[in-house]
Amino acid sequence: MKFRSNPFCLKFWLFFLSGLILSCGEGGETEVGGRGKGGFGKGNWGGAKGEVAAIPVKADSVLRGSMNSFIETYARLEAEREIKVMARATGFLTELLAEEGDWVKNGQVLVRLDKEELGLRLRQVKGDYNEAESNYKRIKILHEKKMVSQSEFDVALLRYENSKLNLAEAELNFSHTDVKAPITGVVLLRMVELGALVGSGKELFTIADMDPLLAKIHVPERRMFQLHAGQKAMVSVEALPEQSFKGSIRMISPMVEPESGTVKVTLEIPANSMLKPGMFCTVRIITDSRLNTLIIPKKALVLETEIDDVYVVSDGKAQLVEVVTGYVEGDRVEILSGVDEGMRVITVGHEGLKDGSPVRIVGDQVMGAVFSDGGSSTEGVERWSGSGHGFADKPRGASKWSQREKTPGGGLPDSLRKLIQKYRSEGRELPDNIKDKLKKMRAEGSRR
Repeated sequence: MKFRSNPFCLKFWLFFLSGLILSCGEGGETEVGGRGKGGFGKGNWGGAKGEVAAIPVKADSVLRGSMNSFIETYARLEAEREIKVMARATGFLTELLAEEGDWVKNGQVLVRLDKEELGLRLRQVKGDYNEAESNYKRIKILHEKKMVSQSEFDVALLRYENSKLNLAEAELNFSHTDVKAPITGVVLLRMVELGALVGSGKELFTIADMDPLLAKIHVPERRMFQLHAGQKAMVSVEALPEQSFKGSIRMISPMVEPESGTVKVTLEIPANSMLKPGMFCTVRIITDSRLNTLIIPKKALVLETEIDDVYVVSDGKAQLVEVVTGYVEGDRVEILSGVDEGMRVITVGHEGLKDGSPVRIVGDQVMGAVFSDGGSSTEGVERWSGSGHGFADKPRGASKWSQREKTPGGGLPDSLRKLIQKYRSEGRELPDNIKDKLKKMRAEGSRR
């Protein structure tokens, strides 16, 4: 059977299908996934309408530990004594008995010079001495018997005494052909070669007594009264960053250097095979200790404000708490008030947070292991440059508490954050323009 196309029927069917599609679309908007209208809106994946997603952060516990305040300065290690060994006779070097790095005793022969010329001179002088001695003894006997005059006796005596002096001088010069160590120590430098012609007064070796080693530092005069002879110190060197060595104050200069306003302090460090003269070292002298005090990671401090405060995690929300800080050392800060032991402070992800923002802790880990020995020290520092002419903050190795991670969310521009960090690390107050900018940014963040 054949059907003819009917324009009226075609329009009817198109109108009917359009209405059916529209009615299906309206019904689906309230039923799909049970999410309601806008069920896939931004920031509301599968949640109830208006629910705010928690911001992922990392947090550490407030711990207790020891804190020490100390003076930190820099110097170079020096030997207790450093002696230059010099030749006292002239001759060719025939034997070389010591090398750089050798440990030598006081009186040990280091080199021998050619003895031939001085040996001949010694034999000649010794012959003259024997002759003068025999003549003196003969004249003396005759003088006692009144057989020679007093003048003849005096001449014989004078000749004998002179020959005795000449012999002593020749023996001394001959002994100088063996160059000996004047002190017990280590040969630092050898400045002569085997076979060289050595003249009197030439430098041959440098020997140092390295037990103990010395470190001469300069501290501000206002802190000199915190130091005393015998006070303990810790020394570390750049070549051995993971080790520290004990030392003590030997003496404190009684005068203040007018050019720098500092006092010279000499410390001694017991001999150690790893420490060498000339090493650049960091010296820390403990001036005060606080036991069982509260400690948090330094990176928990919020830089967006002009005061010291931290975010504490409470009931799944970030609570902004003002704190009073004490000693600061490296990546750890002492807290005098504001938080209690066991509280969790946000260390990563607090950039851009607002007071009361919902948060969730990721990679949750209590940092109690840092003080598991119960005696790890956390120390407040006033840093003074080793030259004694100004303050310096020497960078230290980063620890677990100093490793920052990027997290979602807003925050300060990197340039502004670094500027605030610079002012805080130097202990200076933020300028008014920065404070105003921070207040404005915080007010804008609260309105969002």
